[in-house]
Amino acid sequence: MPVAVVGVAAYAGATAAGYAVGTAIAVGVVAAASTQAYMNSITPEMGDFTSDPVSDQALTTNANQARKIIYGEGLVGGQIVGYALPTINKEQYHIMVLNLAGHPCESVSIYEIEGKTVAELGDAVQMNVHLGDQVVTDSLANTYVDGWTTDHIGYNQTYVVLKIRADSELFPSGVNECKFIVRGKKVYDPRKDDTEGGSGAHRAEDPTTWEWSDNPSLCAYDWLRFHGARPVPMRRIPWDFVALTANYCAEAAIYTDSDGNSASGQRFGCNGVLTNSVNPGEGLSQIMSTMGAAPYRVGGKIYIKPAMYAGPATVTVAVNEAMEMPSYRPHRPLRELTNLVRPEYVAPRKKWQLTSAPIVKSQAYIDKDGSVLESTIRLKLVTKDHQAQRLAKLKLERNRAGFQSSYPLPGLRLDIVPGNNIIFVDVQTGINKEFLVEDAKFDAAKNVTNLQLVEDGPTIYPDDFEPAEGDLTPNTTLPDATNVVPPNAVNYAATPADDYRQGVLTWDHAAPASVINYIVLITNQAGTPAFTQSYTPVALSQDLANIPLGSYHAAVAAKNRFKTSVATQITFNIGQPNTPTASPTVDLLPGRVIITGPALPHSNATYEWKFLFEDTFNDALNGGRTDVLTVTNTPHEGTLYVWYRIVDRGVPDPTWLQVVVPNLIGISDQEVTPELIGGLTLPGLPQTLLDTISGVTSDINNWSQQTGELGGDYSTLLYNVTEATGAAAANYLDIIAVKELVGTTSVTAQITEFKNVQIGYEDPQTGDWIEGAAFAQAFNEVRITDADENELSIHQFFEALETRTGLLEGKVQLGVAVEGSFTGIEILAGESGLSSFRLFMDELVFASRAGEIAYEYLAAHGRHVWYGATVKIGATEMIVEDLEAPFGPDNLAYWRGPTTLNMGVPDFDNLTKANANEWRAPNGEWYRTGKATLAAPELTIVDSNGDPLIEYDSVADTIKNYGTFYAANIIGGLYGSINKTVTQPANAVSTTHQVFLTVTAAGQIVGGTFDRILKSEPLRLTWTSPNNLDTATFVVDVLVDGVVVDSASQNASVPPGANMSLTFSMPAFLVDVPGKTTGTNIDFRISSADDPAGSVTINGQADGGVVNLSVFKTDGSLT
Repeated sequence: MPVAVVGVAAYAGATAAGYAVGTAIAVGVVAAASTQAYMNSITPEMGDFTSDPVSDQALTTNANQARKIIYGEGLVGGQIVGYALPTINKEQYHIMVLNLAGHPCESVSIYEIEGKTVAELGDAVQMNVHLGDQVVTDSLANTYVDGWTTDHIGYNQTYVVLKIRADSELFPSGVNECKFIVRGKKVYDPRKDDTEGGSGAHRAEDPTTWEWSDNPSLCAYDWLRFHGARPVPMRRIPWDFVALTANYCAEAAIYTDSDGNSASGQRFGCNGVLTNSVNPGEGLSQIMSTMGAAPYRVGGKIYIKPAMYAGPATVTVAVNEAMEMPSYRPHRPLRELTNLVRPEYVAPRKKWQLTSAPIVKSQAYIDKDGSVLESTIRLKLVTKDHQAQRLAKLKLERNRAGFQSSYPLPGLRLDIVPGNNIIFVDVQTGINKEFLVEDAKFDAAKNVTNLQLVEDGPTIYPDDFEPAEGDLTPNTTLPDATNVVPPNAVNYAATPADDYRQGVLTWDHAAPASVINYIVLITNQAGTPAFTQSYTPVALSQDLANIPLGSYHAAVAAKNRFKTSVATQITFNIGQPNTPTASPTVDLLPGRVIITGPALPHSNATYEWKFLFEDTFNDALNGGRTDVLTVTNTPHEGTLYVWYRIVDRGVPDPTWLQVVVPNLIGISDQEVTPELIGGLTLPGLPQTLLDTISGVTSDINNWSQQTGELGGDYSTLLYNVTEATGAAAANYLDIIAVKELVGTTSVTAQITEFKNVQIGYEDPQTGDWIEGAAFAQAFNEVRITDADENELSIHQFFEALETRTGLLEGKVQLGVAVEGSFTGIEILAGESGLSSFRLFMDELVFASRAGEIAYEYLAAHGRHVWYGATVKIGATEMIVEDLEAPFGPDNLAYWRGPTTLNMGVPDFDNLTKANANEWRAPNGEWYRTGKATLAAPELTIVDSNGDPLIEYDSVADTIKNYGTFYAANIIGGLYGSINKTVTQPANAVSTTHQVFLTVTAAGQIVGGTFDRILKSEPLRLTWTSPNNLDTATFVVDVLVDGVVVDSASQNASVPPGANMSLTFSMPAFLVDVPGKTTGTNIDFRISSADDPAGSVTINGQADGGVVNLSVFKTDGSLT
């Protein structure tokens, strides 16, 4: 897309001459009532900032790391935000997710991984790049990185996902270094915005239209808009000036390289890395250092001016000896001087490390100073050596041009603004030279404009690197007033796209500082009548407007305060305008045609129209001069012939163009009379409109009369208002009651004034409203009076109801009372300063104007009925439920979690599963956090088909599992305290067993088998010893599918005596359970080798815990 030069809106008197490589670089700024230097604290000292490219290029794992901001092109490492080491096809891979920048970028490519280039890495590395416009998560990260979900998208973030083969030969020390070349931010460019005078689709408020650029002027304003302490509004940015400085920075500057050859390159560039944690002023300073810029604030706008010549000066300031004299500092102090500058920049050819560029020094300055005075500039955002040298040269020459002056200029000078140059003349001291205005502040108390000036000149800003061998800005004398050089290079250029001029006359002058103004004379060559126009511009140009067509002479002379030069003449021609060839827009409507001409070149152009329903130009009707032609009363199925031409500043194109509109649409009108409207019968009305309204009016008059006659006998005044709610709606009646006395007087309401109801229709041709039947009968306003017929305003009425402290003293009811039942609104003064507002009804409905019901209260049934979504909002938690329209990114029907609002209402778009404490989906899926307790004699967990997965029977103390075990602890903790009594028969032998616990785990494994381990906690046994038996041996066997897999025995002794009880613990078990896909039965059996074993009770653990049975996989894993 071509880059357009955007014109600068300069104040009167500014010139647009330029210096260096043919670009107009005059700083055009809008004059203001007062101006001031802007952001002195962040004015750059030519790039003396701390930089650390090493940290920019390192891999980091800090969780709270600042996000990188990349302008132009830079080399970066990344923040590791996800990692995995999976085995894929029998090979291990590093899966690394690296965040590179906190904004969308243009491109990303691998520079090095562990010091190896892309060619050396071969197929060992795969990279997925996400440039900030992604809308789905990365498949590699989602598959392999633990915790990475489909919600991890990284909106507006630039990141990469690397899949690196774990190759010990390629990466003997692992992967500790990854570097990437990143082309960073896309920035807005007013030169590519055709709404700002440029050419292209860029729009300042639409980032999707922007493009990548390393132009430091564009980067500086991007930082100013989006990375400052607070956003800078659009009205504060002079986009024409931004375009001007962007053109200057982008120009190809010519210089001599180290081999002595002529070379060229972009004058200034911004390429490197900042972060969002940097001080906003420091960040802007680093960007400005890439072009030697300084900020100014003029007329409420922010001007960031690169190191560019701001002249030639068009304003001369002469010292008034009758006023306060200026102060001077002719030279910088020795401590500030430098004669050798050592620039440092980031060199891509040296692995993007901070490197010294060739030094810039002046032997003449060294000889003058008597020693080498060295300084260093560190340019973190510069990657070209010729740009670093150019900035070093600018620092050197700017430092040597140290003549400064302060001067209180009388009056308010709106033509002098910071950033522009002036000619400063002091005859007494011999000063006559160009100065840059660094600051201009108006002191209203003294009526002076205080100027801060520093010497300036075009020789300070050349593109070569050779330092000067002498004073670049020597003092000069006033020009010779007896020798006024005439202007040269006079030229005329037409400007058809401008609305304020037909063209512009320009010229040059050898000594513009000696010229007060120019004299321009325009005359026609052989015109009748003769044409003469004169101008006295100050600038080297003159706009021409309102000049008739023809050939002209232009004579331009220069003038100072003593004499005028001879004139320089040229001949030029003012040509006729041309009508745009694009087709007009035709809107064909019933009874009319609207034709809009093609887009006009500017606001001072329009169209002239003629039209007829026949193709005869000479008989055509005049349509006037306007942008749009409207033709009415079109004949049905007729044809309209239209002729048009452009009229530019009153000058018409001699050629007419034609457009033909066939198949016209006609209309027929019927006269609308009051009788016609009065005879209308509307839906829902039993009679005509006139009869219905007459009847209503009569009823109101009768009711008003009765009220007046009986008003003194009623404590409640009732009046009726009838209102029609639409053509198809039924009429209804509102009855309003006011129950109370105002003080000790009665209140009456009377209908006093009429309001008119107007009926009419819209004229289809003109769109005007045509009045039809005017019905003078209408409804009266309510008037409240006291017993003496004095009118009370509404405010006075309610004042009468209040106490002296402002409390409501009475009771106001608006409604109707029928047979002791009140329906309506009651406003009641309450106790202790409290008041109430109550509604009385049997049914309450809240609905929209479209009739959609949101809430319904049915008093007869005691029911509150809600329709649609319901929301309960607390200070810290809220609940949202919508059974009809699922909400949020996860399509939920129910959500409970932290209060999340947007503009005071629930933020439905951000209610997700991830931030909920409880949620339900429309398909029945349910989740909640926190501890859950279920108390029931039986518990069954089923799948989506209703088939059981887990069954627990508290009576039989059994648990069955029918599904696949995925947790390590399958049974543990589900039993509670187990108390079972098993009676061992008298005189039993050791082969007689009593089963005290059975665990059935049916279908534990689906689709495969694995070995498990059965673990039990120590079993607490209670033995009651009969027949004075002192000692007994107990045996517990563990059976898996009827096979004994482990046993344990325990001796128990009790003191002598009948029926003594003893509690003791059996050892814990840890046995293997072979894997299988069918049900597994586990039995615990108890027996005694002694004859009269008696009964044995199995209890929980002694500390009140549970008998814990666990089944584990042999390898201890969880899946």
